[in-house]
Amino acid sequence: MKTDAPDTLRPLVEARLSQQLAARLHLAEQEITPEQSERLKALRLMAVAQARTTVAQTAVQQGHALALAGPIHWKSWLFRASAVLPLLVLVAGLLVLQDYQQEKFIRVTADIDTALLLGDLPPAAYADPGFARFLKLEH
Repeated sequence: MKTDAPDTLRPLVEARLSQQLAARLHLAEQEITPEQSERLKALRLMAVAQARTTVAQTAVQQGHALALAGPIHWKSWLFRASAVLPLLVLVAGLLVLQDYQQEKFIRVTADIDTALLLGDLPPAAYADPGFARFLKLEH
């Protein structure tokens, strides 16, 4: 047995019911004494404050649940390895960079030594202060 009204009548029935409820509430509101009005106001403020604390507590609890559990369990070895991986990549990059700089320095020093040894002048001439002045004058 179906107890619901047909869909075409439902909005009309709901509208009539809501109008009757609003009219009765309006009549009951006029019968409230000032003392009852103050008590209702205080109860309303207490309910709003309690609702705010409940919402805040729920948000904090959900935040703790997400922080502790999260999509990846924080104690798993994969999570720990993924936390250390960037550090290992950084250290490896620094070691490669240091090796590259050292090789470059060795190559430049070897080129200078080769130029000195294969040049026309003896190496002792480069240490002479007069020769340094001569080179500055020519350039």
